Amino acid sequence: MIYSTTYLYILVLIATVHSILPAPGAAFPLTDSDPDSPAFRRRFLASHGVNEAIEPKLTVKDRPLQEAIMPLIRTTPQKAIELIEEELTPDTNPAFLNILGNLYYQTSDYPSTEIYMLRALKKFPSLRRSWRTLALSYVQRGMMDQAIDPLIKVIELGGGDAQSYGLLAYAHLNEAHYESALSAYRMARMFDPNSFDFKRGQAMCLIKTEQLRSAIALFDELIVEKPEESTFWVAQANAFLSSEQTVKAIANLQMLSDAGTSTWESQRMLGDLYLNEDLSKLALDSYALGYRKHPPVAASQAVQPLIYLVGRRCFEEAQTFFQLIQSDIQGKLGLELQRQVNTALARIEMRLGDPEKAYAILTASVEEDPLDGNSLILLGEYLLETQDYEESEYYFERATALRSFEADAYISLGRLQVKQGKLKAALIPLRKAQKVENTPNLQRYIESIEGALDPRR
Repeated sequence: MIYSTTYLYILVLIATVHSILPAPGAAFPLTDSDPDSPAFRRRFLASHGVNEAIEPKLTVKDRPLQEAIMPLIRTTPQKAIELIEEELTPDTNPAFLNILGNLYYQTSDYPSTEIYMLRALKKFPSLRRSWRTLALSYVQRGMMDQAIDPLIKVIELGGGDAQSYGLLAYAHLNEAHYESALSAYRMARMFDPNSFDFKRGQAMCLIKTEQLRSAIALFDELIVEKPEESTFWVAQANAFLSSEQTVKAIANLQMLSDAGTSTWESQRMLGDLYLNEDLSKLALDSYALGYRKHPPVAASQAVQPLIYLVGRRCFEEAQTFFQLIQSDIQGKLGLELQRQVNTALARIEMRLGDPEKAYAILTASVEEDPLDGNSLILLGEYLLETQDYEESEYYFERATALRSFEADAYISLGRLQVKQGKLKAALIPLRKAQKVENTPNLQRYIESIEGALDPRR
């Protein structure tokens, strides 16, 4: 359809929201809270002993096996696994099942880890370290939904520390449980307020739960820590945009662009925002820079700036951008998108090039798809300009039957009547358009016609 200012702004918001935050199951890679970090590995290896105050006690009968495996745990864990498995019976102390599961975790055999942790927990349900290692195994396999309950169990059993709350928050974030993730991140930061991972996760949750002021403040901290991380600048720009601070959002994205750390998404976002502020030259510069530095893989992404520019009647800028991408998108667009591009090119030709060429493009589009509302309206506009009022009305009337184009078509019919000096008749289709989609611009247009009909108003 022919894009209005309001519609374009909605498109900008949608593009912004979906380009910066992780989808469920794809949250950021962990750094300081990563279970594979050297610090965590050292801590894990130190936890192989048995805490008999809260865990199953080792008996005199268990001592020989314990003494045999303890020297092997750090150096040759596979040998320790073999020794324990040789001694396994239905009556084996669950402490050894826990150690065996930990050894399998140490060797990255996560399915075996889970088998023995579940066996240990069946015998001793309050074995906290088994719940923790079970959760860690699920995290390592990306099974975040399954990690949540064991992590909660660890906390219930008194193991609430930075790691437990942090991983619980991360699992909730991956599953798009943003309120739960936010609560867990707040607890995690009580234990480790300077954790980079916890700050990043909490900031993302704050955006998702629309606590924008807090999100902006936390992203300030993250940007100071890692100014080269473009996702933080873009995420904060999204928060600014959502809180109607467009100028600050533009400043963030322009900073990225000037620093040479922008992406196609951030450059396109910057262009969209400039376009929404009627700064078409700056919008074109941003789109073009993004395309030259980071050409998008999908041709469908490359043509969106073209469509936006034409929708805002920035025909010279649209023509320049099309010349930049023309060779790269040749033959790579789907049928519907190619039609949109053809319509955009026809509008450019009507304003800057050869109107008759535009007419040929549009008639071909309508012959191929009689329900192509964009082409129907543009054909009507072309014929309106050539003062072929009867044919113009014919195409506008056809477009009124299409729900997505009904309002635009009725407005065009109103403009047709005004062009012929039939002001009273123009109010009929314009009021029909108002019933479909009332906008301030349309209301002002109607009022101006009413004023012309009755000068006393």
